[in-house]
Amino acid sequence: MSRHTERTDPLRFSVCRPRHDVTMLMVVGEIDLATAPRFRAELTRGCLRHTTTLVLDLSPVTFLAAAGLSVLVEAQAEAARAHRRIILIANVRSVGRAMEITGLSTGFHRVGSLDAALADIAPGYDETA
Repeated sequence: MSRHTERTDPLRFSVCRPRHDVTMLMVVGEIDLATAPRFRAELTRGCLRHTTTLVLDLSPVTFLAAAGLSVLVEAQAEAARAHRRIILIANVRSVGRAMEITGLSTGFHRVGSLDAALADIAPGYDETA
């Protein structure tokens, strides 16, 4: 008798462009030692290179380990060097707690939603101008 178990991917990504100068990367699942390399690859694959502002939606993240925090710190440093901006949607305990415990919460701009992120980017910005 064989037992079939369905394996689900512990980390998934979704990318959209809510504005021409903004890319949003939604991360779903667990960011730990095993999945951090995929997280890093997704960030460096183009999300940071092809946008002025990256909105990183971590609200569906269920676990954020030190390896994931390290990737965030690296991405923040790379964005700063390239004169780009990262905004985190990090309104879940799994992310907020990890950032607070490590003292990283003040090093990132965090908001509660995509609408808040877009409102925070260049107030008064008019795409038709």
